[in-house]
Amino acid sequence: MPLRAVPEVSWHTTDVSGARVRWLETGEGDPLVFLHGWGMTPRVYARAVTPLTRAGIRVIAPALPGFGGSDGPPLRRLTLDEYTDRVAAFLDAIGLDKPAFVMGHSLGGGIGIRLASRHPALVRSLTLVNSIGGAPGGRSGMVERPWLAWAAGALGEVHPRALTPRMVYGVVRDVVPNLARRPLTAALTAYVALTADLADDARRLVDDGLPVLFVWGDQDRLITPGAFAEIANVMPPEVVAGRHGWLLTEPDSFATLLHDALVVHAMLERSRRGQRVAVPERDRDLFPPERRHTARRGTTGTRASS
Repeated sequence: MPLRAVPEVSWHTTDVSGARVRWLETGEGDPLVFLHGWGMTPRVYARAVTPLTRAGIRVIAPALPGFGGSDGPPLRRLTLDEYTDRVAAFLDAIGLDKPAFVMGHSLGGGIGIRLASRHPALVRSLTLVNSIGGAPGGRSGMVERPWLAWAAGALGEVHPRALTPRMVYGVVRDVVPNLARRPLTAALTAYVALTADLADDARRLVDDGLPVLFVWGDQDRLITPGAFAEIANVMPPEVVAGRHGWLLTEPDSFATLLHDALVVHAMLERSRRGQRVAVPERDRDLFPPERRHTARRGTTGTRASS
């Protein structure tokens, strides 16, 4: 059976309580919300997430507040919970009427954890890629080094062997404008990310039966698992060869891993409902008609294509 072609992505701008949100959308079917990392925008991840549409997935990837053309919160309200609630309000505004698979990279992973904790009706499963939140503190997030050493580690992520033209272009196009337009927002968001303590949240989500997959790059110099590695989870963590930004330099491998994660999450979902668990033979069998729908009423919003 031939695979369906990957559709083109479209960009939209939606007003959410007076704040502009820019977001990427592609595909049709069950929703998957992708939350990008610090300083980035969804555009740099597009090559990795769009192949998921072949499995009957609608990919929704908002630019997080303060990045990529989305309005940010006032500096005095710049907290992880504020970011999380703004993402939840955005999903309400676009009329999401069922829980979504949520995937987050780095800062996006931390927001995904808080989204599942504060707005559980929105989240069907979590895939956390090099996520923040496992070992916070003044040492610089999860890495037991001074801030200057952590900054050196950040520079070390830009390894000559990883500097493909695609990655260089993506960084210049996404990170530089974000830092130039809102330097204080970017700096405060980095501090919030590196000091976030989300281990208890993640542990409760796992204990409550939410499918949660932790994914780590084995050479990540910025963020280590910390307390996340100690969580007893039905799904063991996935360790891949790469640094913090491995998914940007290896988008095809990332797309395969995300697809496999969705298969596992769907199987666990069936098992919790007491249904027979079998590995799907085709992508179209990944999300059968009996999949869980949690209707959420009263969600209204407008969407304006740009």
